[in-house]
Amino acid sequence: MAQFVQEYAVLRWMMLAAFVIAAGIVLSRVAAAAASSTGSVAQTQPPSDASAGHSESDAAHLVMCLVMLGMLAFPSGASPHAVRGVLTAMAVVFAGLLTIRAVEHATQGRPLPIDRLVPLGYHIVAAAAMLYAMSGHTGSGHVGGPSTGPALVLAVLFLLDALLVTFTACTGRTRAHVPGPLGLLVRSGGCVAALTGPAKPWAAVPHVVMDAGTAYMLAAVIIR
Repeated sequence: MAQFVQEYAVLRWMMLAAFVIAAGIVLSRVAAAAASSTGSVAQTQPPSDASAGHSESDAAHLVMCLVMLGMLAFPSGASPHAVRGVLTAMAVVFAGLLTIRAVEHATQGRPLPIDRLVPLGYHIVAAAAMLYAMSGHTGSGHVGGPSTGPALVLAVLFLLDALLVTFTACTGRTRAHVPGPLGLLVRSGGCVAALTGPAKPWAAVPHVVMDAGTAYMLAAVIIR
């Protein structure tokens, strides 16, 4: 992977710039949410499920952006063991959050918060895909690694998801309710506000960049 990233320098720096922009958008959302919460201290209402879901999703996106920035900025210097440890911890935390949210609503007799659970599920899949791409990397070089077929299928799926989220954000159909499996894909965007809140296409950028970055890393494994 490191050889591919370093060989195609233009593509590498384009991806790095995209993740910087994505991280900036997520940070602005986190800062805005923090300012809003501190500005309404007198209000005793607890945060809604939707706003809490946005915060969880934004936090997940921010961590994923930082991991990808580290891998792109230091393709040879990043420790494979450290990267795998971070990705594994993220997958475990996201899975734990998803389980907790589902159990909370089930025990209270409330319907499952799909718009809150699907983004967490997306981040679990993204972290698992990155772990799969890193499976052949060791501190001394590259040994084995993922098979070309599964890696290619995963890369295509992430690219298709990026196209779908881009289409729904740019066409203004983000507020429409899309039923069935397609609706789950549409709501997989990490910045859920892009799909359920005010129509701001730029809010979907972090999710699209994460899709493209994951596909890029999987492609690097295939072409190595």
